[in-house]
Amino acid sequence: MSWPFAHVHAGGGAPTGWALINGPIISLAQQEEFARLRRSGHRFAGMSSYLTFPQLNEGDPLDYQDVCEAWCHCFREPHRFLRAGLPRALISASDFIDPRWIDPDGMAAADPADRVDFVYAGAVEDWKRGVKNWPLAARCIPRICRDLGLRALVIGTPTPDFPPTPGVAFSPPLPWRDLMSRLAGARFLFVPNGLDASPRLLAEALCLNIPLVVYRQILGGWKYVNRFTGSFFDDERDVVAAVRACLDQAPAPRAWFRANHGSYLAGARLLRLLRKVDPQLNRYRHLLLADGAAGAAAT
Repeated sequence: MSWPFAHVHAGGGAPTGWALINGPIISLAQQEEFARLRRSGHRFAGMSSYLTFPQLNEGDPLDYQDVCEAWCHCFREPHRFLRAGLPRALISASDFIDPRWIDPDGMAAADPADRVDFVYAGAVEDWKRGVKNWPLAARCIPRICRDLGLRALVIGTPTPDFPPTPGVAFSPPLPWRDLMSRLAGARFLFVPNGLDASPRLLAEALCLNIPLVVYRQILGGWKYVNRFTGSFFDDERDVVAAVRACLDQAPAPRAWFRANHGSYLAGARLLRLLRKVDPQLNRYRHLLLADGAAGAAAT
């Protein structure tokens, strides 16, 4: 099963007959997989893992809120995106990231010569730069570096609005383990993202015990930010103060994430949601997502 679908398994790995739809079904291969799942009797729940999904794109023939019997969402105001009456819960694909597999003790930090104070996971593609809020990053990161004397790693290539800047190292996209290594050696993760529904990297940073500085208007992932994990900022005018607050406090990012999220707790929440429409699930204690479903398109 591939994106945007994900199997829902019982805790022991047994199939439940449920599948998640994480985003719009676009390609012919996706349409064929959807048809196969329907023929096999699968039931569907939605997961808001892609932009403002399930809001319909123009020309999309599927009404995902008719197809899906329940919804896992990332929204502060779910009534703006989901129909009244549909069972729903504040559950994100990134909630299923397992701290046992992303551990600062088991993740070698970058060589001291390569270490930076913070990381921004931008992008190379124009559409993805929009999701990652590249223009806001371009206004904020040079100010952070200049005013606080910090060094940044920016994933992406310079552009006219974000040219080479003192204190900023640009990098092409990195393999996952290399990115984790660079992040593990940083002091915080900078997240100016806007239309990001399930930013997996936020959860991964918390698992690495790295705090967050996050744009207040981010679509999803806002629930990970609190006094234990980091700070919010609104724009370039208050971003330096937000970074200072993040660095001056004594956050406990990994401890907070382990206490509130991870595969077991997220699976228990998913089970409570699906039990509302499927009493047959009462025999299970929690559920798991299979096929790398914890955010395949949500980095």
